Amino acid sequence: MSVGEGARDLSGAASGVVDVPDRVGPGEPVVHARSPWQIAWRRLKRDRVALLSALFIVLLVIMAICAPVFETATGHQVDQNNVRQGLDDNNVPVGAFTNGYWLGADQLGRDLVVRVAYGARSSLVIGISSTMLALLVAMLAGVAAGFFGRWIDNGISRTIDVFAAFPILLFAICMSVVLGASYATVIFTIVFFSWFYPARIFRGEVLAIREREFIDAARMVGASNWRIMRRHIMPHLLGPVIVYGTLSIAAAISFEAALSFLGFGLPANVPSWGRMIADAASNGRYILAPWMMIVPGTLLFLTVLSFNLLGDGLRDALDPRGGGDR
Repeated sequence: MSVGEGARDLSGAASGVVDVPDRVGPGEPVVHARSPWQIAWRRLKRDRVALLSALFIVLLVIMAICAPVFETATGHQVDQNNVRQGLDDNNVPVGAFTNGYWLGADQLGRDLVVRVAYGARSSLVIGISSTMLALLVAMLAGVAAGFFGRWIDNGISRTIDVFAAFPILLFAICMSVVLGASYATVIFTIVFFSWFYPARIFRGEVLAIREREFIDAARMVGASNWRIMRRHIMPHLLGPVIVYGTLSIAAAISFEAALSFLGFGLPANVPSWGRMIADAASNGRYILAPWMMIVPGTLLFLTVLSFNLLGDGLRDALDPRGGGDR
């Protein structure tokens, strides 16, 4: 092998891509180089539970996007009170597949399938948007604390301790009373109380990464702190961000449902799974019309469970210490 070929081999190995010779001897296995993301995808494909959870989430997103289609298909508007069709002679909501109601009606004669579709939209919008904002704040705080250390680390760590001392539910109710029930209030409350948990995780990751050899090599060639954080530290946090983000969406959806159940979440005219469950529980309506609680409650349970199971699957797939390419 010539000097030039040897240099190319070394450069390829350094970049993580290994050239496989076109010709191999008889009985010699051909080794294909894979990136960390390819290895993670190969692991994830073997996790049927995570794949089923991802499929359910995709179907849920489609249902939320197509919520107006359900209005057109059923002929019932989301806030339309169909007392004649939705309630029987005893003012009890009709059940599934009665008078054009696929999943039954609620206490005001409104179509349940339309409302749970719009409720899915509310849950996903709040869960995804609040998680993205919380992770952005957490990354900024965690990277700054772990990378710079000293007084910056002490200041951010003490701030995290202060935020962790707040009574979450009580503060959320107070915020709803002061600012009014709205999307912005719920999202702000969730971000306010969820950024410091991942910030601690990211800080610990950065503390371990900054001591590795490639960080020292980057400093030796004159790389700035900003370049080191952007090119060398942030990519290593992508895996934990994806995993924690998936789990945080489930927590945000549960928190919004709990606030709406108590009457301090979304406005009354905005469909929410938590408020639907509260309507079913009010005056024992679920006894005569159990579908009012079963339908939104089942969707809420399956949604939170799917995000949690998908997060566990992603954690196993992205963990480089998971035992290799099984």
